[in-house]
Amino acid sequence: MPRVSVFLGLVLGLAACTLQHSKQALSPELPAATPPPDARFVTEEDSGLSILGVFTLAEPDHYAVLFERLRRDQRCARLSYPQLDFYTDHWLLIAFPISRITALCEPERADVIPALAPDAAGAAPAAPPTAPPPTDAGAAPPPASPP
Repeated sequence: MPRVSVFLGLVLGLAACTLQHSKQALSPELPAATPPPDARFVTEEDSGLSILGVFTLAEPDHYAVLFERLRRDQRCARLSYPQLDFYTDHWLLIAFPISRITALCEPERADVIPALAPDAAGAAPAAPPTAPPPTDAGAAPPPASPP
């Protein structure tokens, strides 16, 4: 009987636990300049679902998807020092594999945004004309410059 209670204690203790699989830097290079004072650490994560650790019903998003979602949602002009964490939360018969990215976010600047922002209709800003239109359709072409 004591063996059964020890076994059940171990099973229940390990049935609801978190296992860290990996923690890794995604970018080996360091930023050239120090981050601005308004930079902050931000996090984005996604999870999946597995039954008995064998049947995978959903997987977490790829780190590149998480990275781009983090940049868009947090409105970061640049992300520095990205780190990927992958771990699994186990709950009795089901498990939740989780991917999380943490990075230093340099916010977008207000003076840069309006030039790139779409107009009220959602269209991208029009490019400036490359050459002025001709003033007289019947005029002769300009003379060629001498060599």
